Amino acid sequence: SWLPKMGSCTSTVQHAIPEPKLKDSGAELSSPGTDSFHADDEDPVFLVRQGVLGQRHPIDTPFGRRELVYADYTASGRFLTQLEDFFNDKIAPLYANTHTEASATGAQTTVLREEARLIIAQNVNAPANEYATLFVGTGCSGALEKMMKVFGISLPKYADNKWNLSDHIPEEERPVVFIGPFEHHSNELAWRESICTVEVIPEDKYGCPDLEVLEQLLIKHQNRSMKIGSFSAGSNVTGIRIDTRKYSRLLHKYNALAFFDFAGSGAYVAINVKGDSEEESMDGIYMSPHKFIGGPGCTGVLIAKRNLFDG
Repeated sequence: SWLPKMGSCTSTVQHAIPEPKLKDSGAELSSPGTDSFHADDEDPVFLVRQGVLGQRHPIDTPFGRRELVYADYTASGRFLTQLEDFFNDKIAPLYANTHTEASATGAQTTVLREEARLIIAQNVNAPANEYATLFVGTGCSGALEKMMKVFGISLPKYADNKWNLSDHIPEEERPVVFIGPFEHHSNELAWRESICTVEVIPEDKYGCPDLEVLEQLLIKHQNRSMKIGSFSAGSNVTGIRIDTRKYSRLLHKYNALAFFDFAGSGAYVAINVKGDSEEESMDGIYMSPHKFIGGPGCTGVLIAKRNLFDG
C-alpha cells in the first residue's frame, strides 16, 4: 500500500493521486492524464488518475501559457469524470426531495442517500446501532457546529454581545475542550466562541500534542462536568499524524470524550471509529469529503456515538 503505517507520529504527506503501476519499468512519464502512461487499464489507481478533470488544462501565466498542475488537495479535491458521468446518467434523471417517498423519484433519491450513509459508516467501522452518520453543512466546520449544537454549548454571538451571557457562567461550570497545536481554525475558533474553556496542548518532540501535558490538564479539570478532546488526526500543513488510539485511551481514562478532525487526512488513511476496544474507540469524527478526489460539492460528515444525542 502507498499509505503510511500507523505510528505514534507518522507523515500523511503523500501524492494525492499515486503514480500508476507501469507495465514497462523503463517507460517515461509525462504530465498526468496523458497517453504516455503504460499502465494496466484495469488498475483502479490508473483509472482514477485518468478520470480527474482538468489535468493538462491550459492556463495563462506571467510566463506564458502553461499546463495546469494542481497541488492543493489539502484545500479541495478535484472532480472525477466517472462520478460526474454516473451522476448525470443515473442520479440526476431521478433526483427529487428526500423528504418524501410518495413518488418514484423521491423514493429513489432517499434510497441512494441511505446507501451512501451505509457505505461511509462501513468504511470507517461505525456500526449503525452504535453510531449516527450525518450529512451536515460544509466540511468539518458544519460537522463541528452540528456537534456543538447537540451538546448545547454554542453561544449566539449577538445575544452574548448584547447581554454578556458568557460572563454569568462560572468558570468551574464551563465545559473544557482540549485541542492540539496544529488545528485548522474551524476546530479552534468555534470552541473559543462557545461557552467552553479551551486548553491548547503544546507539541511534543515528535510534533504531536503532548500526552503528558494533556494528562496534567485532564487531572486539573477532572471535576468539570463535560470534558472534550478535539484533535486533528493529521495536520494539513506538516502531514504529521497522531495515533488516535493513544489519545482516546487517555481521554477516556478521565471520562473525557474523544473527537477527531479528519479534514486533512481523511482521504489518505484508514479510519477505525469503533476501534479494537471501548477505550480506543472514538466518540466522534468530522470529515470533509470535498477534499477527496471526486468530492467537490459534498456536505460535511459527522459520525458520533448515538448515546450523545437526545432522543
